[in-house]
Amino acid sequence: MDIYVVRANDLATCMKINTENQILNLKKSSTEEDSLLIDNENVTKLCFDERLSVVNEKKEVLGEFVGQIQKSNSNTNSESLIINLNSTSISKHGKEIGMSVITFTTTNLLSYEEKWSQTYSKESAMECKTVLVSNKNNDGRIQICTNINNGELIDQTKNINLKYIKSLLTEGMNYAFLRNLAIVGFEGTIKNKTAITINGTLCKTIYVCSLKDNYKINKMSVSVIIIKRAIQLGKSFKIPIRETITILTRLGYILNHSWGKTINQKLIINKSMRITKDGFVYNDNMTHLKNNLDQDIRFKLMYLNKYPEMKIKYNTYIKNNRDVYDMIIDYIKAVLIAKPDNVLQFSIDYFEEF
Repeated sequence: MDIYVVRANDLATCMKINTENQILNLKKSSTEEDSLLIDNENVTKLCFDERLSVVNEKKEVLGEFVGQIQKSNSNTNSESLIINLNSTSISKHGKEIGMSVITFTTTNLLSYEEKWSQTYSKESAMECKTVLVSNKNNDGRIQICTNINNGELIDQTKNINLKYIKSLLTEGMNYAFLRNLAIVGFEGTIKNKTAITINGTLCKTIYVCSLKDNYKINKMSVSVIIIKRAIQLGKSFKIPIRETITILTRLGYILNHSWGKTINQKLIINKSMRITKDGFVYNDNMTHLKNNLDQDIRFKLMYLNKYPEMKIKYNTYIKNNRDVYDMIIDYIKAVLIAKPDNVLQFSIDYFEEF
């Protein structure tokens, strides 16, 4: 069994300032410090759940990713979050890959616990890697444990200077951090963060954030934030070990996420999801039913058997309620006159006037 041990001096070396390239800067400006904090108002905005499709370069759906952030009811001095990330099996070169993350963290991202697991399987063989990261008391003591295939869990606890611990973002915390950057509309470069890999390795991390208006997606133009994240074990970011690009609406919903050139898979919004002009993403039940109707014969037969009865009920209701009939006629006239590209958004705006 391979156990990946993280030593205290590894983290200290990882966070050492490279004065020549100015890669890291532990002394953040007050402006950046304030803009990256999760304030009480944004805690509520952070709490949400989303579903994304995992697709390959041909846009074939390989699996599903589910992310959820919610408030914790724990009795702590500061507000806390529970972050859950899960992906269904993803086919990659004959392998099935699963991922699960559960994170408990205070909103200041200084006290946390996380369990992150990845499972790889091919035919009858299966391999599972897990990393546990903990800094419960925010006392300068970080605990990192790793194992393979649910073997013996070895505790490697080291005392590390608190100023280095402050910069560590676990996988779940990074998910909340990206969403917060979108909500506050941060634009610029963040050079003082640390990431941790599934093998328990600590890496330097840099975030480059840019805002863009009129980003085109599904015939809609929305305002987005584009976040490029580079992770590097060495002293330079010239050849990052991983480079991700995440495009989020200004409300923090992920529209697209890619892992760079080395991985041909990415996350995109589900076909049944819809986007409003202010960046809210929601599930369109009718589109979902339409996409799955032909694939489920039993459900389709139930619908066809019920359709005549439903048609009679609807026609009777409209006949007995003239106001509804007039409203529908006026709406159809408005659609035919405007001929909107996005009928859904037009409909929302139209009925909001009432």
